Amino acid sequence: MTQAEEKRKRRNWISGGAVITGILVLAVLEWLGHRRTPFMMDDLWYSTNLATGQPLQGLADIVESQVWHFLNWGGRSVTHGILQMTLMSGEFMADILNMAAVLFLAWMICVVAGWKKPFAFLMASSLIVALNANVKMSMFWQAGTVNYVYSTAWILLFLWPYLRQTEEPESSPLPLVNLWILPLGLMAGWSNENMGPACLCISVAATLFQIKKRSLPWMVSGSVMCFLGSIMVVAAPGNFVRVGELEKKTLAATLYDRFCSMLRGGTGFLFPAAVLLLALLLFWMVCMGQKLRPAQWMLAALAVLSYGAMVLSPHYPDRAAFGTMAVCIVLSLWVLKDILARRGSAGRYVAGAALCYWGYAVWQLIGMQV
Repeated sequence: MTQAEEKRKRRNWISGGAVITGILVLAVLEWLGHRRTPFMMDDLWYSTNLATGQPLQGLADIVESQVWHFLNWGGRSVTHGILQMTLMSGEFMADILNMAAVLFLAWMICVVAGWKKPFAFLMASSLIVALNANVKMSMFWQAGTVNYVYSTAWILLFLWPYLRQTEEPESSPLPLVNLWILPLGLMAGWSNENMGPACLCISVAATLFQIKKRSLPWMVSGSVMCFLGSIMVVAAPGNFVRVGELEKKTLAATLYDRFCSMLRGGTGFLFPAAVLLLALLLFWMVCMGQKLRPAQWMLAALAVLSYGAMVLSPHYPDRAAFGTMAVCIVLSLWVLKDILARRGSAGRYVAGAALCYWGYAVWQLIGMQV
Protein backbone atom coordinates (compact mmCIF):
# COMPACT_ATOMS: atom_id res chain seq x y z
CA MET A 1 0.00 0.00 0.00
CA THR A 2 1.42 3.37 -1.02
CA GLN A 3 1.81 6.28 1.36
CA ALA A 4 -1.02 8.16 -0.37
CA GLU A 5 -3.35 5.17 0.05
CA GLU A 6 -2.45 4.84 3.72
CA LYS A 7 -3.11 8.53 4.24
CA ARG A 8 -6.48 8.27 2.48
CA LYS A 9 -7.42 5.21 4.52
CA ARG A 10 -6.49 6.98 7.77
CA ARG A 11 -8.51 10.02 6.76
CA ASN A 12 -11.53 7.84 5.98
CA TRP A 13 -11.28 6.14 9.36
CA ILE A 14 -11.07 9.48 11.16
CA SER A 15 -13.98 11.02 9.26
CA GLY A 16 -16.07 7.86 9.68
CA GLY A 17 -15.38 7.79 13.40
CA ALA A 18 -16.30 11.47 13.69
CA VAL A 19 -19.61 10.88 11.91
CA ILE A 20 -20.53 7.89 14.09
CA THR A 21 -19.57 9.84 17.22
CA GLY A 22 -21.72 12.77 16.11
CA ILE A 23 -24.71 10.48 15.56
CA LEU A 24 -24.27 8.86 18.98
CA VAL A 25 -24.00 12.23 20.74
CA LEU A 26 -27.24 13.41 19.13
CA ALA A 27 -28.97 10.12 19.96
CA VAL A 28 -27.94 10.27 23.63
CA LEU A 29 -29.05 13.89 24.00
CA GLU A 30 -32.35 13.16 22.28
CA TRP A 31 -32.95 10.17 24.55
CA LEU A 32 -32.34 12.38 27.59
CA GLY A 33 -34.77 14.91 26.12
CA HIS A 34 -37.44 12.22 25.82
CA ARG A 35 -36.83 11.01 29.37
CA ARG A 36 -36.94 14.51 30.87
CA THR A 37 -40.22 15.46 29.15
CA PRO A 38 -43.17 13.98 31.08
CA PHE A 39 -46.70 13.44 29.84
CA MET A 40 -48.32 16.90 29.94
CA MET A 41 -51.09 19.05 28.50
CA ASP A 42 -52.98 17.08 25.82
CA ASP A 43 -51.18 13.89 26.90
CA LEU A 44 -53.16 13.87 30.14
CA TRP A 45 -56.47 14.25 28.29
CA TYR A 46 -55.67 11.62 25.67
CA SER A 47 -54.66 9.23 28.46
CA THR A 48 -58.37 8.95 29.20
CA ASN A 49 -61.37 7.62 27.32
CA LEU A 50 -62.49 10.87 25.71
CA ALA A 51 -66.12 9.78 25.75
CA THR A 52 -66.25 8.89 29.45
CA GLY A 53 -63.32 10.69 31.07
CA GLN A 54 -62.05 7.44 32.62
CA PRO A 55 -58.44 6.16 32.27
CA LEU A 56 -57.77 4.06 29.19
CA GLN A 57 -58.20 0.34 29.82
CA GLY A 58 -57.74 -1.17 26.37
CA LEU A 59 -58.23 -0.97 22.63
CA ALA A 60 -62.03 -0.68 22.99
CA ASP A 61 -61.57 2.57 24.93
CA ILE A 62 -59.31 3.93 22.18
CA VAL A 63 -61.87 3.10 19.50
CA GLU A 64 -64.64 4.72 21.53
CA SER A 65 -62.43 7.76 22.15
CA GLN A 66 -61.64 8.24 18.48
CA VAL A 67 -65.27 7.93 17.43
CA TRP A 68 -66.09 10.69 19.93
CA HIS A 69 -63.04 12.70 18.77
CA PHE A 70 -64.05 12.41 15.10
CA LEU A 71 -67.56 13.66 15.85
CA ASN A 72 -66.76 16.33 18.43
CA TRP A 73 -63.17 17.54 18.23
CA GLY A 74 -61.32 16.84 14.96
CA GLY A 75 -60.42 14.38 12.25
CA ARG A 76 -56.94 13.24 13.28
CA SER A 77 -58.24 9.86 14.35
CA VAL A 78 -55.20 7.90 13.09
CA THR A 79 -52.53 10.01 14.78
CA HIS A 80 -54.50 10.44 17.98
CA GLY A 81 -55.39 6.76 18.07
CA ILE A 82 -51.68 5.91 17.87
CA LEU A 83 -51.02 8.61 20.48
CA GLN A 84 -53.43 6.94 22.88
CA MET A 85 -51.74 3.58 22.31
CA THR A 86 -48.34 5.05 23.18
CA LEU A 87 -49.72 6.84 26.24
CA MET A 88 -51.30 3.62 27.45
CA SER A 89 -47.91 1.86 27.16
CA GLY A 90 -46.37 4.12 29.84
CA GLU A 91 -43.72 6.86 29.71
CA PHE A 92 -40.66 4.63 29.36
CA MET A 93 -42.06 2.62 26.46
CA ALA A 94 -43.41 5.80 24.88
CA ASP A 95 -39.91 7.29 25.02
CA ILE A 96 -38.48 4.22 23.30
CA LEU A 97 -41.10 4.47 20.56
CA ASN A 98 -40.48 8.20 20.16
CA MET A 99 -36.73 7.70 19.89
CA ALA A 100 -37.25 5.00 17.28
CA ALA A 101 -39.59 7.32 15.35
CA VAL A 102 -37.03 10.16 15.28
CA LEU A 103 -34.30 7.81 14.04
CA PHE A 104 -36.65 6.31 11.45
CA LEU A 105 -37.64 9.78 10.22
CA ALA A 106 -33.97 10.72 9.76
CA TRP A 107 -33.44 7.48 7.85
CA MET A 108 -36.49 8.09 5.64
CA ILE A 109 -35.18 11.55 4.81
CA CYS A 110 -31.98 9.89 3.58
CA VAL A 111 -33.89 7.22 1.67
CA VAL A 112 -36.13 9.69 -0.16
CA ALA A 113 -33.11 11.89 -0.90
CA GLY A 114 -31.28 8.86 -2.32
CA TRP A 115 -28.30 9.38 -0.04
CA LYS A 116 -28.12 6.41 2.33
CA LYS A 117 -24.77 7.01 4.03
CA PRO A 118 -23.80 7.74 7.66
CA PHE A 119 -22.84 11.33 6.81
CA ALA A 120 -26.28 11.95 5.27
CA PHE A 121 -27.93 10.42 8.34
CA LEU A 122 -25.89 12.73 10.58
CA MET A 123 -26.94 15.71 8.46
CA ALA A 124 -30.62 14.70 8.54
CA SER A 125 -30.55 14.13 12.31
CA SER A 126 -28.82 17.46 12.92
CA LEU A 127 -31.09 19.47 10.64
CA ILE A 128 -34.28 18.04 12.19
CA VAL A 129 -33.20 19.72 15.43
CA ALA A 130 -31.28 22.75 14.14
CA LEU A 131 -34.02 23.96 11.77
CA ASN A 132 -36.90 23.11 14.11
CA ALA A 133 -39.12 26.01 15.18
CA ASN A 134 -39.97 24.26 18.47
CA VAL A 135 -37.89 21.20 19.31
CA LYS A 136 -39.58 20.38 22.61
CA MET A 137 -43.18 20.58 21.41
CA SER A 138 -42.66 18.78 18.10
CA MET A 139 -40.14 16.11 19.11
CA PHE A 140 -40.34 15.50 22.87
CA TRP A 141 -43.88 16.35 23.89
CA GLN A 142 -45.71 13.06 23.40
CA ALA A 143 -48.72 14.47 21.54
CA GLY A 144 -46.48 16.61 19.34
CA THR A 145 -44.14 13.72 18.55
CA VAL A 146 -46.95 11.48 17.29
CA ASN A 147 -48.69 14.28 15.40
CA TYR A 148 -45.55 15.48 13.62
CA VAL A 149 -42.58 13.09 13.83
CA TYR A 150 -44.60 9.89 13.39
CA SER A 151 -46.89 11.29 10.70
CA THR A 152 -44.05 12.86 8.72
CA ALA A 153 -42.19 9.53 8.77
CA TRP A 154 -45.10 7.56 7.33
CA ILE A 155 -45.89 10.31 4.81
CA LEU A 156 -42.32 10.09 3.46
CA LEU A 157 -42.58 6.30 3.46
CA PHE A 158 -45.77 6.57 1.41
CA LEU A 159 -44.32 9.07 -1.08
CA TRP A 160 -40.99 7.29 -1.46
CA PRO A 161 -42.15 4.70 -4.07
CA TYR A 162 -43.94 7.47 -6.03
CA LEU A 163 -40.85 9.67 -6.17
CA ARG A 164 -38.65 6.64 -6.87
CA GLN A 165 -40.87 5.67 -9.81
CA THR A 166 -40.79 9.25 -11.10
CA GLU A 167 -37.02 9.35 -10.86
CA GLU A 168 -36.63 5.93 -12.53
CA PRO A 169 -39.76 5.36 -14.67
CA GLU A 170 -38.58 2.04 -16.05
CA SER A 171 -37.61 0.52 -12.70
CA SER A 172 -39.54 -2.35 -11.17
CA PRO A 173 -41.97 -1.49 -8.35
CA LEU A 174 -40.93 -2.22 -4.78
CA PRO A 175 -41.81 -5.71 -3.42
CA LEU A 176 -45.49 -6.10 -2.47
CA VAL A 177 -46.02 -2.35 -2.90
CA ASN A 178 -49.56 -3.00 -4.15
CA LEU A 179 -50.41 -4.27 -0.65
CA TRP A 180 -48.63 -1.99 1.82
CA ILE A 181 -49.29 1.19 -0.17
CA LEU A 182 -53.01 0.93 0.73
CA PRO A 183 -52.82 1.36 4.52
CA LEU A 184 -49.94 3.83 4.13
CA GLY A 185 -51.98 5.90 1.69
CA LEU A 186 -54.90 6.02 4.11
CA MET A 187 -52.60 6.99 6.99
CA ALA A 188 -50.79 9.63 4.93
CA GLY A 189 -54.02 11.30 3.89
CA TRP A 190 -55.49 10.95 7.39
CA SER A 191 -52.44 12.47 9.13
CA ASN A 192 -53.03 16.20 9.59
CA GLU A 193 -54.89 18.90 7.76
CA ASN A 194 -52.04 20.44 5.76
CA MET A 195 -49.68 17.54 5.06
CA GLY A 196 -52.39 15.01 4.12
CA PRO A 197 -53.99 16.89 1.19
CA ALA A 198 -50.58 18.15 0.03
CA CYS A 199 -49.31 14.56 0.02
CA LEU A 200 -52.34 13.55 -2.06
CA CYS A 201 -51.52 16.19 -4.69
CA ILE A 202 -47.98 14.84 -5.07
CA SER A 203 -49.06 11.21 -5.35
CA VAL A 204 -51.57 12.19 -8.05
CA ALA A 205 -48.92 14.23 -9.89
CA ALA A 206 -46.50 11.29 -9.78
CA THR A 207 -49.26 8.95 -11.02
CA LEU A 208 -50.10 11.22 -13.96
CA PHE A 209 -46.41 11.56 -14.80
CA GLN A 210 -46.00 7.79 -14.81
CA ILE A 211 -49.06 7.20 -17.01
CA LYS A 212 -47.05 8.62 -19.90
CA LYS A 213 -44.68 5.68 -19.52
CA ARG A 214 -46.89 2.80 -18.39
CA SER A 215 -49.86 2.13 -16.14
CA LEU A 216 -49.05 1.12 -12.55
CA PRO A 217 -52.22 0.19 -10.62
CA TRP A 218 -50.59 0.53 -7.20
CA MET A 219 -50.01 4.24 -7.82
CA VAL A 220 -53.71 4.74 -8.53
CA SER A 221 -54.93 2.66 -5.58
CA GLY A 222 -52.50 4.38 -3.20
CA SER A 223 -53.70 7.81 -4.34
CA VAL A 224 -57.33 6.75 -3.92
CA MET A 225 -56.65 5.66 -0.33
CA CYS A 226 -54.79 8.90 0.33
CA PHE A 227 -57.80 10.81 -1.04
CA LEU A 228 -60.15 8.95 1.30
CA GLY A 229 -57.87 9.70 4.25
CA SER A 230 -57.69 13.39 3.32
CA ILE A 231 -61.48 13.58 3.18
CA MET A 232 -61.74 11.98 6.62
CA VAL A 233 -59.28 14.36 8.28
CA VAL A 234 -60.65 17.54 6.66
CA ALA A 235 -64.39 16.85 6.60
CA ALA A 236 -64.68 15.35 10.09
CA PRO A 237 -67.77 16.72 11.91
CA GLY A 238 -65.56 17.56 14.89
CA ASN A 239 -63.69 20.17 12.85
CA PHE A 240 -66.91 22.11 12.32
CA VAL A 241 -67.80 21.77 16.01
CA ARG A 242 -64.49 23.35 17.01
CA VAL A 243 -64.75 26.10 14.40
CA GLY A 244 -68.21 26.93 15.70
CA GLU A 245 -66.74 27.46 19.17
CA LEU A 246 -64.22 30.05 17.97
CA GLU A 247 -64.86 33.74 18.40
CA LYS A 248 -66.68 35.14 15.37
CA LYS A 249 -64.68 37.69 13.39
CA THR A 250 -65.36 39.89 10.44
CA LEU A 251 -64.00 38.88 7.05
CA ALA A 252 -61.43 41.66 7.17
CA ALA A 253 -60.21 40.59 10.62
CA THR A 254 -60.04 36.95 9.51
CA LEU A 255 -58.01 37.79 6.40
CA TYR A 256 -55.67 39.97 8.45
CA ASP A 257 -55.12 37.22 11.03
CA ARG A 258 -54.47 34.61 8.34
CA PHE A 259 -52.03 36.92 6.56
CA CYS A 260 -50.13 37.54 9.81
CA SER A 261 -50.01 33.85 10.70
CA MET A 262 -48.72 32.89 7.25
CA LEU A 263 -46.15 35.68 7.39
CA ARG A 264 -45.01 34.51 10.80
CA GLY A 265 -44.81 30.94 9.55
CA GLY A 266 -42.76 31.83 6.47
CA THR A 267 -40.43 34.41 7.99
CA GLY A 268 -40.15 32.74 11.38
CA PHE A 269 -40.94 29.06 11.74
CA LEU A 270 -39.75 27.96 8.28
CA PHE A 271 -37.16 30.66 7.61
CA PRO A 272 -34.01 28.63 8.55
CA ALA A 273 -35.09 25.63 6.44
CA ALA A 274 -36.09 27.87 3.52
CA VAL A 275 -32.76 29.74 3.58
CA LEU A 276 -30.76 26.50 3.45
CA LEU A 277 -32.89 25.11 0.63
CA LEU A 278 -32.86 28.31 -1.43
CA ALA A 279 -29.07 28.65 -1.05
CA LEU A 280 -28.54 25.12 -2.38
CA LEU A 281 -31.05 25.62 -5.19
CA LEU A 282 -29.40 28.85 -6.27
CA PHE A 283 -25.96 27.23 -6.31
CA TRP A 284 -27.26 24.20 -8.23
CA MET A 285 -29.39 26.05 -10.77
CA VAL A 286 -27.58 29.37 -11.17
CA CYS A 287 -23.92 28.77 -10.35
CA MET A 288 -23.76 25.24 -11.78
CA GLY A 289 -26.39 25.75 -14.51
CA GLN A 290 -28.29 22.55 -13.65
CA LYS A 291 -32.02 21.83 -13.49
CA LEU A 292 -34.24 20.10 -10.99
CA ARG A 293 -35.67 16.77 -12.07
CA PRO A 294 -39.43 16.03 -11.95
CA ALA A 295 -39.27 14.19 -8.62
CA GLN A 296 -37.38 17.10 -7.07
CA TRP A 297 -39.94 19.57 -8.40
CA MET A 298 -42.63 17.44 -6.75
CA LEU A 299 -40.87 17.69 -3.41
CA ALA A 300 -40.61 21.46 -3.81
CA ALA A 301 -44.33 21.55 -4.60
CA LEU A 302 -45.06 19.46 -1.49
CA ALA A 303 -43.24 22.02 0.67
CA VAL A 304 -45.14 24.92 -0.91
CA LEU A 305 -48.54 23.19 -0.73
CA SER A 306 -48.14 22.06 2.87
CA TYR A 307 -47.18 25.59 3.86
CA GLY A 308 -49.90 27.23 1.79
CA ALA A 309 -52.61 24.94 3.15
CA MET A 310 -52.14 26.52 6.58
CA VAL A 311 -53.93 29.62 5.32
CA LEU A 312 -57.16 27.65 5.87
CA SER A 313 -56.36 27.09 9.54
CA PRO A 314 -57.36 29.63 12.20
CA HIS A 315 -54.12 28.79 14.05
CA TYR A 316 -50.57 28.21 12.82
CA PRO A 317 -48.52 27.00 15.82
CA ASP A 318 -44.78 26.72 15.33
CA ARG A 319 -44.82 22.92 15.69
CA ALA A 320 -47.19 22.68 12.69
CA ALA A 321 -44.28 23.71 10.45
CA PHE A 322 -42.46 20.43 11.24
CA GLY A 323 -43.69 18.47 8.20
CA THR A 324 -42.87 21.25 5.75
CA MET A 325 -39.45 21.66 7.37
CA ALA A 326 -38.76 17.93 6.93
CA VAL A 327 -39.65 18.13 3.23
CA CYS A 328 -37.23 21.05 2.84
CA ILE A 329 -34.53 18.95 4.49
CA VAL A 330 -35.17 16.06 2.08
CA LEU A 331 -34.86 18.28 -0.97
CA SER A 332 -31.82 20.07 0.49
CA LEU A 333 -29.95 16.80 1.00
CA TRP A 334 -30.98 15.56 -2.43
CA VAL A 335 -29.64 18.70 -4.14
CA LEU A 336 -26.52 18.62 -1.95
CA LYS A 337 -25.84 15.03 -3.02
CA ASP A 338 -26.10 16.09 -6.67
CA ILE A 339 -23.76 19.03 -6.06
CA LEU A 340 -21.12 16.79 -4.47
CA ALA A 341 -21.45 14.27 -7.29
CA ARG A 342 -20.47 16.97 -9.80
CA ARG A 343 -18.15 19.03 -7.65
CA GLY A 344 -16.45 16.83 -5.08
CA SER A 345 -14.10 19.65 -4.10
CA ALA A 346 -17.01 21.24 -2.25
CA GLY A 347 -16.88 18.40 0.28
CA ARG A 348 -14.72 20.31 2.76
CA TYR A 349 -17.18 23.21 2.81
CA VAL A 350 -20.09 20.82 3.23
CA ALA A 351 -18.30 19.14 6.13
CA GLY A 352 -17.76 22.53 7.76
CA ALA A 353 -21.42 23.47 7.35
CA ALA A 354 -22.47 20.08 8.70
CA LEU A 355 -20.31 20.64 11.78
CA CYS A 356 -21.99 24.01 12.36
CA TYR A 357 -25.50 22.57 12.10
CA TRP A 358 -24.53 19.61 14.30
CA GLY A 359 -23.06 21.97 16.90
CA TYR A 360 -26.18 24.10 16.92
CA ALA A 361 -28.36 21.01 17.28
CA VAL A 362 -26.25 19.80 20.21
CA TRP A 363 -26.44 23.25 21.80
CA GLN A 364 -30.23 23.24 21.52
CA LEU A 365 -30.53 19.75 23.00
CA ILE A 366 -28.17 20.57 25.88
CA GLY A 367 -30.18 23.73 26.51
CA MET A 368 -33.24 21.54 27.11
CA GLN A 369 -31.42 19.62 29.83
CA VAL A 370 -30.49 22.64 31.99
